[in-house]
Amino acid sequence: MKKLNNYLFQKRAQKYLSTTDRERRFVSYNQAKTVLLLFESEFSEKNPIIRKMIFSLQQDGKKVCAWGFIDKKEVATSILPDFRILHHKQTDFFEKPLESYINELESKEYDLLIDLSLRPILTLQYIALYANAAFKTGIHNTDLPIYDFIVDVQNIEVTPETEESPVDELYLFNQIIFYLKSIQSND
Repeated sequence: MKKLNNYLFQKRAQKYLSTTDRERRFVSYNQAKTVLLLFESEFSEKNPIIRKMIFSLQQDGKKVCAWGFIDKKEVATSILPDFRILHHKQTDFFEKPLESYINELESKEYDLLIDLSLRPILTLQYIALYANAAFKTGIHNTDLPIYDFIVDVQNIEVTPETEESPVDELYLFNQIIFYLKSIQSND
């Protein structure tokens, strides 16, 4: 089933990318006024690290909207305009968000999309695809040209003490913000 869903996403994404003309532009950290943050929710749905990132962005004067996904049938977190966690009942059989969510994504404009998902999650990939953002960034989860800026985390060394990869959402967030603050553009 997963292969079918991935195949369908590839086909839908290719068609959407070939027929939709998106105005891509580099958006530095200082230029970004509105940010769409995508993440995989933890099972308890508390997401303290994500909430700290949102607070940090808000402290810098950014309007933040956060969309997460959790692999459950029901969620306890209420759906707010700026913070929501989607689950299976809000997606179709092929893991695509329901049409109302897609319409909402396409109707709002964001300067910057930051995808913090560390593994391919089709629902979040659909959101990244359909989101109306001038500049999209994340890690290499797909070969499709969804993102304008990709952070490569595949070659990061595993630390011998813990035998764990240092890559988590916070690490990825810090790397993306560092590069967005560092890159100078003439756009």
